[in-house]
Amino acid sequence: MTTITTIGLTQKVLDSRPPHPPVAEIVEVQDRAAFADPAKTSLLSAATKVRHLTPYIGTELVGVQLSTLTPAQKDELALLAAERGVVFFRDQDITIDQQYELTTHFGIQDRDPNQVDPRHVTILGHDYDIRQPGSFGAEYHSDHSFEINPPAYTMLRLVHTPEFGGDTLFTSQTALYDKLSPAFQKLVEGIKGVHSSEEGYTSSVNRGVQPFRGPVRREHPLVRTHPVTRVKSLFYNPSFVTALSGIKGQEGIHTLNFLREHLHAADDLTVRWKWENFSVAFWDNRVVAHRAIPGGYNAEEREGKRTAVFGEKPFFDPNSESPSEQKARVGSAPIVL
Repeated sequence: MTTITTIGLTQKVLDSRPPHPPVAEIVEVQDRAAFADPAKTSLLSAATKVRHLTPYIGTELVGVQLSTLTPAQKDELALLAAERGVVFFRDQDITIDQQYELTTHFGIQDRDPNQVDPRHVTILGHDYDIRQPGSFGAEYHSDHSFEINPPAYTMLRLVHTPEFGGDTLFTSQTALYDKLSPAFQKLVEGIKGVHSSEEGYTSSVNRGVQPFRGPVRREHPLVRTHPVTRVKSLFYNPSFVTALSGIKGQEGIHTLNFLREHLHAADDLTVRWKWENFSVAFWDNRVVAHRAIPGGYNAEEREGKRTAVFGEKPFFDPNSESPSEQKARVGSAPIVL
């Protein structure tokens, strides 16, 4: 069992000096999903089977090799991830260099504050008690939402997996917003979340890891609009949202507690992915929250490579729609979240 290291503002944290400045804002972000065929004919026709794993989130494409995708299929993959949250593949032959190349099709590569290799993050297994203080990383999150341009399309490829354990949960924040009552939807639409990397920064330094960038704190809309689907989703992140801006203290505390409960109770809006060697998950980090399930397996047996691209600065358009509103407008046509 891994022991949780000292947490909080220690002398080690006070003495740390990150070598890199904060990430500057990227103003022009080109979303490849905007160039896709809405029917996604090229991508879906290449699959031997299309498995929608739940009604709200998660699609597995069988028989598709990411290493051979055409530019049109890549654009359609981005749109499918925007609509279904996360797309899964098994038995992939893609190499790390091919993963880099594929990622650059979707935009400018993001770099995590702790990312040693500038092109990917190595994701390792964890064997600790998620109920203990300081077990940072086991909670639901969208990857470093505290950045001014949080990641959009994200790919994780597992190269080693244990026989059991180490699954990942993905929950649709689009559906989480849609399941709120209309009155509560209006309430949260006017609120901004305060996203902070401070806890993650201090946790890293106290573990003996020097992050490349210092801690930052930024405000983003608690409800954001997807730039391509024009659908509203929550942009809530219990790992990084430390407060709510524009409302009073106790109101914020109770609202955050409710949102965390809403997220953790969303079994109907969640897909649980059982990894195998050379499986891949490709998701839209803007509309999905995820968490890895640690503990109960040999952590050394789990290793993955994650790549991601910067998205747009989060924004809320009051003229955008909830999934239910969009479905009602298009009538009987199928709609995916």
